[in-house]
This record gives sequence, structure tokens and C-alpha cells, in this order.
Amino acid sequence: MKFENLTLSGWSYEKGDREIPVDELNLPANVLMRNPVSHTFVYSDTDSWKESLRRHSRRAVEMAGIKDDDIQAFFGVHNGVYKHPEGASPEVMSEFPGNVGFGFDFSLGCASVILGAQLAGLHMNQDGVKNVVLGSVQLTTQYTNSCTDGNCLFADSIGAMTFSKGESGHRIRYTDVTTNSEFRDMFVMDREGIYQLKGGGKGRALSEFMVKTYADHMRKACLAMKIFPKDIDYVAISCSTYAASKMVLDKLKIPLEKSGIECLKNVPHMGTNDLIYQIEYGIEKGLIKEGSRILVTGTSLGFSMATMAIEW
Repeated sequence: MKFENLTLSGWSYEKGDREIPVDELNLPANVLMRNPVSHTFVYSDTDSWKESLRRHSRRAVEMAGIKDDDIQAFFGVHNGVYKHPEGASPEVMSEFPGNVGFGFDFSLGCASVILGAQLAGLHMNQDGVKNVVLGSVQLTTQYTNSCTDGNCLFADSIGAMTFSKGESGHRIRYTDVTTNSEFRDMFVMDREGIYQLKGGGKGRALSEFMVKTYADHMRKACLAMKIFPKDIDYVAISCSTYAASKMVLDKLKIPLEKSGIECLKNVPHMGTNDLIYQIEYGIEKGLIKEGSRILVTGTSLGFSMATMAIEW
């Protein structure tokens, strides 16, 4: 889906406040190989997410330079409904009591911020809709045993983004969201609500699907920006594990130094907030600058993939 007047105008994130050394978790060697980190991060108080979400939503709006009463919609992503069924959008809305907008909750797992951008762009086709705030809660460690599902090591996090209507700023040119029901049967959920890989035989098939799908997404995004893939300046990518993200970049011949993959050596998978984190990382390292062409791309449990193309 192409856009002409959708911009990313503000963002904010944090990881969990409690730091846990990975060697205390007694993880299998294959999990450590896929997730080369020394620590994971969880929230010491899992009820604190509401206050954190409001704080980061406020920061994203302040970065965008907009007022409370100029927000027309609030989106919420809550990957942690196992023990916290509350929606995220009501908490975001409560931070801006002067608004006249509406709230909407959804979850596409780790690709949710890209779906959020697509939904924001669709709403901005309506008259009077100028700004949309998205709040993202990641409490996946509650689903898992020792912060891992046997493949990916997770960390809790809070994030927020503000999308605005206009041609100035960080222009989102394109979004693409792909769902994949074919691979849903490779995951099972046990009685405790923990996801597990069903068998080892389909790992190769999922990897091949990921590479092919990302290649298709990248080609379409580059067409939308009217550039060649080799001219992409930065890729924020999250395929759940460092090993999987690196494999996709290697197969697509995208240099690692053009990506935010080093983030996944510092902090485990933070779900949809990985992508917000990698945008911030790219700016801090000077990899994202004025005029940069960026791809933001992620996958969720093999069920969905999404890509967003941004001209910075």
C-alpha cells in the first residue's frame, strides 16, 4: 500500500527494568546460539506497564510537536494478554484527556507497528484525521518458560509511535502486510499457554518462506521508493532471533553494517518494539540521517510478515 502524506513523527521505547543474566536461566545451547545476549529484561512489577505506556506515549507525542486535542485516533498493541487482558489503547487515551479521538486495539504480534502505520494511513484518508498515536506493550515472558519458547529468547518492553499527516518529516512511502496460515501448524501451545515448536522438520521450510517473502517485500518497497535494493541505506529487521535475522540479511545480500541487527546482541527479542529500538539505534549510530531510505520489516511466529518503507 502506497502513501503520499503519512509520516512517522515521534517514537519512544524502553525495555524491562529487571535485568536477568542469561546464564541464570540454564538455557539449551541451541537457544543461546540463536540469541547471543548476556542478559534479558523483564518488568519487576508487571502491572507497571500502564504507567510506562502512558509515559512513552506522551514522549512520542511531544517529539511530534502536537497538542492533546489534535489527536484523532489511538491504537493499542498488547502482546501479553495471557495474564493482562486489558487493552492498551484506553491507557494511551487516558494520557491525553483533551483529545477527541477514538481507541482501537489489535495484535499482529511482532509486526504490529507496521500494521499500525498502515491503519493510520488509511484513517488519514478521511477528512479531519491528522494524528494517530500507537502504544505497544510486550509482556511475552509471561507466556514462556524461563523467558524462552525453546527457540527465541524474549524481553519485556514498552513502545509508542506517533503518525502524522503531511509531506514534511519522515515520510512513510509504503507498507505491506502478509499473513501465512500455511505455517501455523508448526507451533503448538501447551496447557500453560507456552508456545513450542511442533517439530524440527519444518524449520527449513519456514526459513525458505521468510527469505522469499522478505525478498518480495523488499522489491515492492523499493519500487514504491523508485530505487534499487542496493541503494537502501538501512534495514531495521526482526525475525525473532539474531540467527534468523542474520540469515535473511545474508540471503538477500544486505550488508550487516546497513542494519540494526547488532541490537539483537544487546537485548533479546522485544517483539514489535524491536523495530522501534532499531530505528533509535540507527539514528544514534549515524546509520539513519536526512535523506536515508529505510526498510522496517518484521515477522510474527511465522504467521505474518510486514514491511514499511520510509524516506527519512
